[in-house]
Parts: sequence; structure tokens; C-alpha cells
Amino acid sequence: MLRWPLGARRWRPALACRVLCRFYSANYSVENVRVPCASSGEITVSLHNIARHKSTEPLVIVIPPIPHTEGEPHASLPPWLLKYPAAIINYRWNYIDGKLDHTPLRWPTPVHDLTFGYSWLSANLGLRAERNKPASFRPAYIYGSYLGATLGTGLAFTEAHHPFLHRNEGGMTIRGLVAHNGIYNWPMFLPDHPIHRYKQKPPKQGRFPYFTSHVQSQHLEPEKIDQGTAFGFLHSQIPFLFPSPSDLFDPFASPTLFFHSAPLHVPEDFFNPSRFNNLPSRSSVSAAVDDFLAESGVLEPDGLSSSSSAQPSPTSPLTPQQVDSMLAQNSPLTPQQVDAILAQKTAEAMASRPPRKGYLVFPPRQSTLRLPETLLLYDDDNIPPVQGDESDEKRRPPRISFKVQAMELAGLMRRSVSMFECRTLTREGDEEFAVQEARDREAARRVKTVELGPQVEEQEEDDGGEWGLRRNEEALIAKWLRETIREDEDWMEDRRARS
Repeated sequence: MLRWPLGARRWRPALACRVLCRFYSANYSVENVRVPCASSGEITVSLHNIARHKSTEPLVIVIPPIPHTEGEPHASLPPWLLKYPAAIINYRWNYIDGKLDHTPLRWPTPVHDLTFGYSWLSANLGLRAERNKPASFRPAYIYGSYLGATLGTGLAFTEAHHPFLHRNEGGMTIRGLVAHNGIYNWPMFLPDHPIHRYKQKPPKQGRFPYFTSHVQSQHLEPEKIDQGTAFGFLHSQIPFLFPSPSDLFDPFASPTLFFHSAPLHVPEDFFNPSRFNNLPSRSSVSAAVDDFLAESGVLEPDGLSSSSSAQPSPTSPLTPQQVDSMLAQNSPLTPQQVDAILAQKTAEAMASRPPRKGYLVFPPRQSTLRLPETLLLYDDDNIPPVQGDESDEKRRPPRISFKVQAMELAGLMRRSVSMFECRTLTREGDEEFAVQEARDREAARRVKTVELGPQVEEQEEDDGGEWGLRRNEEALIAKWLRETIREDEDWMEDRRARS
């Protein structure tokens, strides 16, 4: 079976229970707390082992792989987190066709739920100032998988404040992020995304062939995504997760857009190319409009020839409403009116060409945000060889996968750490990052990627665990979390000693 969490495959009836539920044992305790979300109802935050640990110990915030439907929350905790104080934020999100169509729990409901849940944790479990002592932040670490990885990444990027800036506020700050099989760039699924175009430079000729900059672009056939995999399941749920394609461009839904702008227009739907992309040249637009007006009888052929020779220019540009009203009339147009309409439509067409990708400075220079220590996990693509055909085309890796999503986000995060954060520290007098090699080494240390085993159908059901991880993979995450907490505590003590 597939590496999809067991909770996503066990559709149990929701239990309508609105009371606080507590479970205590010798070594384990759980408490479910209802957190109001303003006028949007309430969510359940499950607190695990909170009373058994000091308030200064790091808190692990868990974002489940599937949303919390009405009733029963995610009560279980990953086994490797049983030794830490943890909190599960059970967000709501309508993502199954026909299951919850009567509820408005689509985007941006999960972001609001996560914000209210984290604010409640920060206000009730964060550190507070004592008398004559400034308050410091309580360190928190986020773990999320699948949909939880997407939401947890956006939360980590916007709540990872520097612990030694604005210390009087207190509360909580994100110090680490573990994301497993997340989707960090939803617009990549749209047919207009540049990842679906094959670019190739033509053969270089002439005396100086190395200065050739012309690039030929060719659209590729839509990639077939196996709907039987976890990645294919998420792809099939896009229309139910998001009300409109514009929601895919929200940085909290696509965290890579914190670092760069989207290189495509927002389409009208999820599956068809945008009408603003792949526009012809200005001359082609002019000829097509002239032919259409002549054939439809709006412009007489004589007027077309005189317009082409005289080419009069309108005295003032027309508004879109004037253009639409003129085209709606069945009476013939003058050459001047045709030129005005053509100029207006051509300007709109040329202005709506696909935008170029522009890199952004994130976190902002003047903010207290810093990118947290990050571990991005992804499953192997598992591309089996095709029998009887060993060509490169058949063995080419998929254009979209969990690996592609993780590697893109990791590259953007490392670029931010190396280019902005480390250079800022160098200007402030830290000579450790004066050399580019040291900056790149720090960026690779802060953001790690690990490829897990492939999705195999022969895998045992219980081996994947309720959270989609095998035992050896859980041990890997537990080791990273343990070492990261220890290094962060050493860094905090060193900073306090120097200050």
C-alpha cells in the first residue's frame, strides 16, 4: 500500500463531542482544549504531557497530515515525540468531494485556525516576564506532514522571531521545522507554469557563437500523475481545497512565494491555460483584428485599406467600457475608431504577458524574523524502468513530485540565509561569515533535505505508521530534533553570557 497516513484511509464517523477530554496515565497525559476562532466556530488543540514538563522546555507543535473534520481530533502523537511536551492543532479544511460541501471550510480557513491555535499556545504556554526581569521566548518546533507540512511551513516562516530581539514581549518563537512530503508551490500544478515548458537554445553560429541569447520554448504534454499515490491524491483535491485558482498564489498556501513572485498569470480555472499566456506578436494581433472586423461587416473593406495607408492616431485613449460598447454596436466603424480599438486591445494584450520571476528579500531586513532550522523530508520518486524501452525519455524523472517541491524550497531558503542573513551578520562585525564558502556552509547546515524510501505497494500497512513514517525514519527525525534542541540551547547560553 502507499505511504499515505493511515488516518487518511480510515474514514471513521465523526463524534459530536464538545466537552474537555482528559486522559492520564503514569507516563502520559492528554487534554483537549476548545479554542474559539472569532466568528468561525472553534478548533480543538490537543495538549500532550504539558503538565509533566517545565514551562521553559521546548514545545513541539504538530500539524496533522489531514484536517480535523467535525468531532474527533487527532488524539495520537507520533511515538518519537512522547518524551516532549507537544500540542496538536486540529485545523479544519474541506478537501473531499461530497464529504463536507455544506460547510465553508475551504481556504483560508486552515490558516485562520492555525493562527488562532498558535496564538492560544503562545498566550497560555509561552514565557512571561517576571519582576525586574525581561521575558524571553519559549522555543517551539513544528512538525507537519502532507497538508500539515504546507501549513506548518507558512506558520514557521512568519513566527520564527529572533529570541534576543524585543525580549520584553515574551511568548513563543519557532526555532525549528520538520516537514514531510509537503506541497510548497501549488501553482506548479497549473498548465501555464514554466516547469511544463521545454527550453532549448538553437545551434550557435557566426563569429561569436557564445553570445547567442535566443531561447526556443516548447510546451510539453501534461504530465500524468498517478492518482493512487499520496501526491496524486493531493493533486486531485485542488478544486476542493481552494475555491479559486487565485488562492494557490497565497504565500501561506505556497511558501516558496515568500521568496519569489509567481512567473505566471492567475488562470480562470485549475485545468486550462490562461487566456493571457502565449499571446502572439503585435503584428499578428493587428492582422487578426482587421480580418475579423472586415469579415464581420463592422468595417468595410475600403475603410480597411484606407486605415492601413493613412494610419491615423486617436486623439485620446479609449476606456475599456467605450471599447466594449463600440464593439457591441452592429453599425460600421470608422478607421479612426478601429485604430483606437486595436491600440487599446493590443496594449492590454502586451501588458498581460506572463510575468518574470522576481526574487524577494525574505525575511524582511527590518523584521525580527529569521529562518528556522529546517529538515525537509520527501519520498523517493521511485521511477521503475520501462520494459523494452531504455530511452532517456521514458526514464526522465517527473516534473512535479515531493522531491521537486522540497528541493525548490530548500534552494530558496539557503539562498536567503547565504545572501541576506549571513551578509547582514558580516556587516555587523561577525567575521565568521566574511567568506562566501562559510555562508554556503551555514546555509546547508540550517536547511537540510533527506530522501526517504520509495512508495512501494508491497509495504506493510503498519510499517508506515499513522503519520506516514517508518520506524527508522522516525528515529532519524528524533535524532535531528534532539541535536537541534541541544545546539540551540548552547547558542542561547552563549548569547546570554556575552550580553
